[in-house]
Amino acid sequence: MVAVCSPALLGAAGCQLQSSPALPIIDMHLHAHALSMYGTPPPAVCTNDQDILFPGLDPRDPVTPQRVKSCPRPLSAPASDEELVKETLYKLARYNIRAVTSGPLDQVSKWHETAPDRIIPALPFDDYDRREPDALRQLFKERRFAVFAEISAQYHGLSPADESLEPYFALAEELDIPVGIHLGEGPPGASYRGYPNYRARLSSAFGLEDVLVRHPRLRVYVMHYGSPLVEDMMSMLLAHPQLYVDVAGNNWMLPRTQFHDHLRRLVEAGFAKRIMFGSDAMIWPGTIDIAVQAIEAATFLSQEQKRDIFYGNAARFLRLSEAEIARHYGH
Repeated sequence: MVAVCSPALLGAAGCQLQSSPALPIIDMHLHAHALSMYGTPPPAVCTNDQDILFPGLDPRDPVTPQRVKSCPRPLSAPASDEELVKETLYKLARYNIRAVTSGPLDQVSKWHETAPDRIIPALPFDDYDRREPDALRQLFKERRFAVFAEISAQYHGLSPADESLEPYFALAEELDIPVGIHLGEGPPGASYRGYPNYRARLSSAFGLEDVLVRHPRLRVYVMHYGSPLVEDMMSMLLAHPQLYVDVAGNNWMLPRTQFHDHLRRLVEAGFAKRIMFGSDAMIWPGTIDIAVQAIEAATFLSQEQKRDIFYGNAARFLRLSEAEIARHYGH
């Protein structure tokens, strides 16, 4: 379905929906966040449909988004949380997207209740309101979430193999809950603005290896494919055939040439069937457009490979039924 009215009117009387001609997409990495989580006012962000520059910074200068990453036309956030939800759902409808959506439980529940056909609820086990495994077991039983994501151990200075996370990976394997874990870049200058425990060295996918060996039936995808350490990721994908990746955030945060270089290398290494689309849209709905365009613009991908990245690989990873797939395709 796609809205034929503006996102500001989505859900209002007189706003009509019509069948979308767009082939469906599964977004493995969306966020249900509030603007207040990003500061007041929330910052604008740079997207890779334009030139991106990471200038050097004198350590005496304050680390701000504008000083560590610049571009001609930064993308601003909506003016209110209500507009954020409406604009994001409009984008999902426009591109016929179902999205694995993570964040605080109250936010995820609100978004899911608003658009149950678009939002696949996800919950991290290491962030926001920390919960014991038994509490998460009960929430899963109540169908309050379907995926453990986004696991942000790297932002806490922890390897995925840290013993504090072991009971949660064991729970995910027992209940067959998919897990999406962040490995790779954080915001530029992350350790100096908001994430003091973030460490770039923890980007390597090798940190996940002991977890996979201990839990061979665990469904895991590495968010951001451990960028920029693509060789590490390729080695892990070869050694662990159950492992998948998403390209979320990289497809709009990084210079596009760099992102396409990474994506090409993963595809040429034979892993086109294990790469999944994601937007990593937070409080900037326009990043969904850029994320989709970045895949469409990859001339080295065949149409079959694009369709796998946009949909087929995630449908297989999530084990969607034939009926679910047919419904999403409008059949």
